[in-house]
Parts: sequence; structure tokens; C-alpha cells
Amino acid sequence: MLLRYALDVAPLWNTSEEFTEALNLLSPETQARVTKYHFTADRKLALGSQLLQRLVISEIHSGGKPSASIPNLSSIPIVKNEKSGRPSYSPPPATEGQIWELKDYNVSHHNSRSPSLPCLVVLVARVAPPSTGRQRVGVDVVPDAYNRSESAQTFLESFRSSGVFTDHEIGIIFSPLRNEEKVKMLYLHWALKEAYVKAVGTGLVTNLLAIEFRGVNLHDTEDRAYDGVEVYVDGEKRPEWKLEVGRLSRGHYFAVAVDDRDDGDGGEGDIGGWRWIEFRKDIWDVWSEPMVN
Repeated sequence: MLLRYALDVAPLWNTSEEFTEALNLLSPETQARVTKYHFTADRKLALGSQLLQRLVISEIHSGGKPSASIPNLSSIPIVKNEKSGRPSYSPPPATEGQIWELKDYNVSHHNSRSPSLPCLVVLVARVAPPSTGRQRVGVDVVPDAYNRSESAQTFLESFRSSGVFTDHEIGIIFSPLRNEEKVKMLYLHWALKEAYVKAVGTGLVTNLLAIEFRGVNLHDTEDRAYDGVEVYVDGEKRPEWKLEVGRLSRGHYFAVAVDDRDDGDGGEGDIGGWRWIEFRKDIWDVWSEPMVN
């Protein structure tokens, strides 16, 4: 089963008191990883990411509330994989009667740098019966428009020979007449590449030209999640990878890549909606008070 979560940090923690209050839900070590960032927006995204990861883990392994195994969010150990750079969590041994276990999860975030748009942290988690193997998942969130100082045309042209997109992908990206739509196509392809390599665990150090996505189009991705995209690696179709791409919110697209070779839920939850997290209701009200025995 695939679970999708999104948190908009733009309206959150806009005073030092509010930020510190939320930060104190985390361990001192994790707090240091959040406060190392200089800019306020980056700190908020880092805080949102750490809280969202622990919220999801607590929901899967503790019913979303304090328990003997997870008395508070700061007790959840999340480590960084040295090879891939991804955060990870090793669940405790399965107990008798346990139905679901967290198999893999991935986080992405984007700072739109616009006060009128969301500042997003997203997380996709793969859960399955404990008896199944690991099921890799990757996610990426990207803007749907180009809003920087250089022209959109210059931005687009910089990718023609960048070693990121194949000739086929370049042809699709540049097929619309208007630059605005070309930019959208570029970001959709970028999100798919990023989600896939994060799921595989190689990051963008891999040969991106060996990975090609086919079937991307604006019509199917503009207003909904679309699962008709296929991935080819070294020219060979890889049907074991399920891909999902589309609009997440005003100003943002998303892409998800899931390795479905060991699907323990019969395909349930392959494509679906996002759960938008409310910090006060879903996190603070549940986890700000110590557990009462």
C-alpha cells in the first residue's frame, strides 16, 4: 500500500517562539540538523521534513499516538544512509498479529520562493505485510513554472546537451509551441528522473541518459495523478516500476516511482490522493504532551 503525505510549511512557525516550540518535539541531535540551515525557509522545510517522517512512522508502528514503543517523536531513530544520502528507519521486529510494516519511504521538498504559493514537504511511504521484502519508493516535487532572472528560453536551451535528458525526452519536452508548456514538460520529466534514481538509491550521480521515460504528456498530468508513463533503462522496458506523475497543488507537480516486484497488497493503493497534514491537529495536539501511563 502506498501512502502519500504533504505538509505546507509556508503558514507555519513564522515567529521564533512558534519555531522553537515545534523544534522541541525533536531530539537535540535532530534539532541541530534542522538549525544548521541559515535561511528561514530552509529551516522550516527541514523541520517539516523531520516532523513528517516521524509522524508517518508513528502512524504505522504506534497507531499515530504515544505508546510504550514510541513515547514521543524524539524517540524515533532516523539515520542517513551513507551511500544514497536518504533518511531511513529500521522498524522493530514484527510482533504476532502485526498486519503492516514500513518497507521504505522517501521525502522531497520545494521552496517556491513566492509568498502566494505553498512551501512543500512531501513524503511517500510503502507499507506491506512484514513477510514481504523491501519495496523501494522515490518521490520528487517540482515547480510548474520558471520564475528566475534568466529567460525561460535560456533555461530550456541549457538542457539540450546537459546529459540529463535523452534525445526522445528532449523531443517531447520541446514539442509544445509555448515556452510555458515546454517548461512544464521539462519539470515533469525532471521529477520522474529524480523520483526513479532516489528509489533505486543511486541519486543523480548515475548515468541519467540510460534512463528514459515515455508517455509523459500535459493533458493527462495537469489536473490529476497519471500512471501511464513507462521507464526504459538502457533501452529495455522495466515494467516492474510503477510510475505516477501529476499536479500536487497550485504551483507544483509531483512524481512517484515504486518498485512493485514484491507487492504484498495485491496492487491496493497504487494510485490515489494525498493526505494534507495540519501541524496543529495532526502533530502538536497529539505529541506535545508527555505520555501518561
